[in-house]
Amino acid sequence: MKLKSDKIVKAVKKVGFFVQAAVERFVTVGESIADEHPEIQPEMYDACQDARVAGTVVIFSGSAIAALASKSSGEPAANGSSMVDRNFLVRAARQLLSSVTRVLLLADRVVVKQILKCEEKLSYSLTHLENISNFPEFVKVFTTFGGEMVTLAHKTGDRQQDLKSEKRRAQMQVARTVLEKYTMLLLTSSKTLLRHPECDSAQQTRNGVFRQIRFSLQLIALCVSDGVVPYDPCCFCMNSEYNDEEPLDLGLQLTATVAIKQLLDSLEMIRMTGNIGVGIKERLCSSVDAVSEMIQDFTDSAYTSHHHREQIIDFIGEIRSSLTSMLRLDAESDKLHAEDIDVSVHKLSKVIKDLQKQLQLVALDQTTDVFKANEDHIILSSIKSFAVSGDIDGLEDFIERFREHAEHVEEVARLLHHISLTDSLHIHTGHAERNLRALSPLMVLAGRTLCLHPSSRIARENLEVFCDTWAHAVNELSRVAKETDSVCHGQIAAEKQAYMSLPKPGVDAEAEKWDEYAENDIVKRAKSMSSMAYNMYLFTRGDGPLKTTHDLFTQAEFFAEEANKMYKTVREFSYEVPGSAEKNELIQVLERIPGHCQQLQVLVKTPTVGKSATFNKVDSVIQETKDLMNEIAKLVTSCFVCATKVRHCLILCFLISSFIRFPIGKVIGDFVVLRSEKTV
Repeated sequence: MKLKSDKIVKAVKKVGFFVQAAVERFVTVGESIADEHPEIQPEMYDACQDARVAGTVVIFSGSAIAALASKSSGEPAANGSSMVDRNFLVRAARQLLSSVTRVLLLADRVVVKQILKCEEKLSYSLTHLENISNFPEFVKVFTTFGGEMVTLAHKTGDRQQDLKSEKRRAQMQVARTVLEKYTMLLLTSSKTLLRHPECDSAQQTRNGVFRQIRFSLQLIALCVSDGVVPYDPCCFCMNSEYNDEEPLDLGLQLTATVAIKQLLDSLEMIRMTGNIGVGIKERLCSSVDAVSEMIQDFTDSAYTSHHHREQIIDFIGEIRSSLTSMLRLDAESDKLHAEDIDVSVHKLSKVIKDLQKQLQLVALDQTTDVFKANEDHIILSSIKSFAVSGDIDGLEDFIERFREHAEHVEEVARLLHHISLTDSLHIHTGHAERNLRALSPLMVLAGRTLCLHPSSRIARENLEVFCDTWAHAVNELSRVAKETDSVCHGQIAAEKQAYMSLPKPGVDAEAEKWDEYAENDIVKRAKSMSSMAYNMYLFTRGDGPLKTTHDLFTQAEFFAEEANKMYKTVREFSYEVPGSAEKNELIQVLERIPGHCQQLQVLVKTPTVGKSATFNKVDSVIQETKDLMNEIAKLVTSCFVCATKVRHCLILCFLISSFIRFPIGKVIGDFVVLRSEKTV
């Protein structure tokens, strides 16, 4: 025993040595950063000192606990002292974690400011390039600009990998790609203007390129500044002509998919709460109006077939009709029955999902058509040929064809943006449309410039580069379209599977096989609680219909009430079960349910003040819900076992077995864990 205690003491001291060395290296780097950046020096020194002190306390506390444990040999007094030391160790560890986090945040702020400083240098060089009127000076400044662009590319590339948000990573990738492509366009368009300073089309072309570069710098600043330093939305706008009416952050832009998701979330809230309040009515009506507005891009498209247009209009009409009927039913009765709500919500949700699939079909069909035609090569080659020959009439004819084709491609990008299902696709499709819309008029201007100066080698090179950039943009749209197609069809295929790792709330996917037995009370309660637990799990991921802590606590209260109803239902069922070991186990599990329900209700009703208290309350509610759901899982398993003992409960046997085959642990991730030996 003594030998084992000595080993523990040595191990703790060894770990303490490594912790002390790691903390010392960490704070040394932090202090060196502070020396190089005076603006954060006081804060960084304080954080490093706190980390060093906390690390020392952690080491001594651990050593003291180990030494005390080796001497005490389980004596009561020693155990009490050990508990005090452990609490002291926990507090010191928390302080160390807090100090290290402060150091990391300050270092992160330095990285962000370095990127913003690089962008400021680029912006200054852009302004200088914009005012240059002779070629030698342009070459000198552009060389400096190129070096600054390379530095920014390296820094933003590293930052892109560090970003946690999928949306921000996609935005950073888009901005870096635009900078890369438009740097070459800036070179050729500036050379063309310097060679032909009297040409208005050359001037407009170069100005458009400057505008897109500044837009990309703004987007990078938005991505790196998010949550770190204040962001100035006009930091790289030279004057009012660069202010775009569209939002810079396309992640906030409403699309058909986003509007449909908001509508489905509102319906799910109605199904969970069992009533339709004034606020819910307003949200439903505004969500339907938003969906109607978004689908106008599909119905107004000249490339949407008459049959598809009629189907979309019929779907939105059916949605409005079903919603009106549900609201009228609520107005005519004091309280809607749960069955009526489930039927109405299920019917309306099905129509909405059918509409979403129809929109996906229309968008993907148009995408197939535009890429199957493959008109880009013919049109671009003709524009270059007529521009080189100086044939203004022939050029204008193909410019008109190019405009029509560009509008079609932009429309396809817009429809893909509407049906995008992930944050990354939402960003890429939105910026693909924006990039094509900005690039198409510059293509026309570059062609006209060459037509006015057909013998100009620089103007010809400029048009070639613009054509290559357009082809790259179309290829990028094709890649995004294929990814969107895969995601959409993958979602549809997943919905048809009988088993999913994250099934539809309430295990509806499996329970649909047993519709004729759906009136069983135990199954209905279990499905309802599974759905509630799933929504609470989604809240911990920042997703789902529960948006605030108030929504979470309300859901937890409903969850406790449903558990009480489950208790009463199973209690009545237990009277029909003959005496046996299985019945005794059922009763034992059943008697634990009221205690968990009461504890959860007490936690929900406990008032809190401040963020820390609210966070602790959320954590406690989630943990208690997890414990209660574990007991419900055991209860349902016991019901199934007992039902096999009763012949006239054969129907219940099949229903419960279907429920158990859907592991609740899969429904809510790590939120609930089922015993594998109880699974049928």
